[in-house]
Amino acid sequence: ESCAGIGRVVEKNRRYRYIQYDDDGKQRDEMKPKKSNAIKCCLLLAIAGFVLYTSVDVATTTTTSITTTTTSGTGIQNVGSGAKANVREFADENDNTDDYGESKRGYTHREEEEAVEEIRTSSFSSSSSSSKNKRRAKQKEILKTINGHAKMLPDKSPSRVYGIFTDDDEFEDSNTASSSSCKTQFTISDAFKNANSNGIGYSHMAMLSPLPKGSFYRWILVWQCSKGIEGTADMHLRAVFSDDLNKWMPKDGIELNVKKDKKNAVWAPVLHLDEKENVLWLFFSESVKCLRLMSPENRWSPGGNINAVSSIDGISWTKPKTLITSESESGNPKVIANKLVVHPKSKHWILPYWGEASSAKGCRSGHPTISGVLISKDEGHTWHSHGKVHPRHGRVIEGTVAVTENGSSILQLWRSKSGFLMQSTSANGGFTWTSPRKRTDLKNPDSKSSLIDFSYYVNGTSGKTIIVSNSGISELSSTSSKAKQSLKHVIALAFNDASSGRKKLSLAVSSGDGKRFSKLKEIEPGKSGVHFHYPTVIADPYYACGGNKIRITVAYSYMKRVNGWGNVYRQAKFGGIKVATVLMDAA
Repeated sequence: ESCAGIGRVVEKNRRYRYIQYDDDGKQRDEMKPKKSNAIKCCLLLAIAGFVLYTSVDVATTTTTSITTTTTSGTGIQNVGSGAKANVREFADENDNTDDYGESKRGYTHREEEEAVEEIRTSSFSSSSSSSKNKRRAKQKEILKTINGHAKMLPDKSPSRVYGIFTDDDEFEDSNTASSSSCKTQFTISDAFKNANSNGIGYSHMAMLSPLPKGSFYRWILVWQCSKGIEGTADMHLRAVFSDDLNKWMPKDGIELNVKKDKKNAVWAPVLHLDEKENVLWLFFSESVKCLRLMSPENRWSPGGNINAVSSIDGISWTKPKTLITSESESGNPKVIANKLVVHPKSKHWILPYWGEASSAKGCRSGHPTISGVLISKDEGHTWHSHGKVHPRHGRVIEGTVAVTENGSSILQLWRSKSGFLMQSTSANGGFTWTSPRKRTDLKNPDSKSSLIDFSYYVNGTSGKTIIVSNSGISELSSTSSKAKQSLKHVIALAFNDASSGRKKLSLAVSSGDGKRFSKLKEIEPGKSGVHFHYPTVIADPYYACGGNKIRITVAYSYMKRVNGWGNVYRQAKFGGIKVATVLMDAA
């Protein structure tokens, strides 16, 4: 304040001179200031400059070095070293002063006051900016070190290959109450595009999940892909990462090394975040039999052994373990497609699967396609199959499950050739299911749908809407009975809302029992010759725009509609994975 209305100290050859201004902003001749005020002003600016410099320098130079905890002995070192360089480059690019420190375009008296105010607030803003820069630099360094390939750990115990990232204040979060994204009801972003540059011509079966706490990003998106067609030996799982569900990195994704055999195809990734253990599970199928001899390239029949790997950082994955083999239960290859559900009462994990009859030579089992669920009573360590469904009117596959309100029953929906989704329910935690029946209110062109159930309540103090998963309901009841009493349950459904054609994609919600769905948003109204299909839906637990709003996210694939897989190569490189966000009112 002693500087305001007096003048400004500027640098000239490492010495300071004093310039005084009239009330109308005109510069007077350089003069010697009153000694006491000049010393006071210089000291104030020197202290402010020191605080500003150290807030950037300390934040960038004390970045935690990243070292591996795996037994391989390799790791990522000196992550975050680029943060300070980025700050300096930014300063150089925006330098608009002469050798005296004077603005090349001239200053006004108002700008002098603004400069003084900037000094007052610079310590806080530079610290926040430095934190974000540090996070971005660490993310960039990790992705650079990975170089497009995630590593398989030497055993079945997850471990971390980089240092733990700090709490949410380091996230570049665009979902604050004052941000424009809070006013945006609907968004669609490209998470990945097939291209000649990345060698990918086929992307499908997208799966989305939050990453474990302490990870280098908030979100992970995984899908199956190949150079041009499904089932070829090069088909693998690929991943991208995001903090805000809008910008996804890296551009070309990274390959997840989870195959037991490189010549096998891997299918249908399913992600599940175990919040209690802070571990991310990845389930998938790996082909081991039923290779179809085809032109121009041999292709595996869908499915195989159902395997699982886990991670605590999103980029290093344990060795796969097999949950159920392709040879078991009639010998049909086993496939999965949708998220598991945690029963709020029993805590059992319930994962839908099916055994799909194959037309490959020497692989015809003579048994029809049969759907069921895999149930784990020990949080994913051991699994057993239950609830086989034998439909009378054709096969039902790609089941998706949701727990109804109060955990009274489990709802399961399947795709079928009837032109509608088929439904079954279980009243005993998934061990047995009712005979499938047609949901005439839910049209579907024999394509995958996706259910998610969640509960929420509005915090009476902050006004924020809090999302609670099934596994978190019991923990909530022990800490806040009032919040538990005000919980509201929702089931969301993403599906192709038409009896034929996969060009129309919609999001609908139910008030908790799944008996009646109301359309919330038409995500893709339809485009001739293009499939928008195979969605995965999830509620965003990080959305922080205040009360009365919930953000629901849908990841899905798009590709050109072709007549016969033999023509796919001609259409390769069009398509990819998209992510849509939709705001829902929290009643």
